[in-house]
Amino acid sequence: MEYSNRSSKYLKNKVINFLVFGSIYLNVEIITRAYCKCLVGFNNITKWSLCGWTSLWMFPIGGLCAVLIGSLNDRPRYYNLKMWQQVIIGGSLISAVELITGVFFNLYLHLNLWDYSENKFNFMGQISLQNCILWYLLSVVVIWFDDLLSYYFYDEEKPQSLLSYFIRLIKFQ
Repeated sequence: MEYSNRSSKYLKNKVINFLVFGSIYLNVEIITRAYCKCLVGFNNITKWSLCGWTSLWMFPIGGLCAVLIGSLNDRPRYYNLKMWQQVIIGGSLISAVELITGVFFNLYLHLNLWDYSENKFNFMGQISLQNCILWYLLSVVVIWFDDLLSYYFYDEEKPQSLLSYFIRLIKFQ
C-alpha cells in the first residue's frame, strides 16, 4: 500500500511539473516576443498558433523538460551536486530537447514553429546561445519547484527561497 501511495504522489508531482512548466514555457515565449517587439497578432495566425504569439507545441515541450529535470532531481546523484552542476545538466537538457524537437517539428515536419537562423551563435536555426542562457536560468526555477513539490507531497525538507537557489548558483555552492 505504501508503494502505491508513493507512486501515486510521484505521478501527481510529475503531472503538476508538466502542467506548470508547460504553461511557463508558453509564457516565456510570449514575453520574449513582446520584449523583442515581434508579436504576430491576430491577422497573421499561423498553423498551431496561439494568437500568433506562440505555438501550442511549446506546452508539451516545456512540460517534458520539467519532468525530465524533476526526475533527475529525485536522484541523490543529481541533487547532491553543487547548484551550478545541476544547472549545467538541466540547461543542457532543455537545450537538447529544444534542438531535437526543433529538428523534428521545424526541419522534418516543416511546421516552422521557430527559427533562430538570424540570431548570432545559432545551431541549425533550432537553438541559439541567448536562449540556452535563459534555459540554464530557468532550470534553477524547475529544480526549486520540484523541491517544493517534494516538500508538499513527500514531507521532505522544505526548500529555501528561490532567491537562495540563485545565490547558491552564483556562489558555486
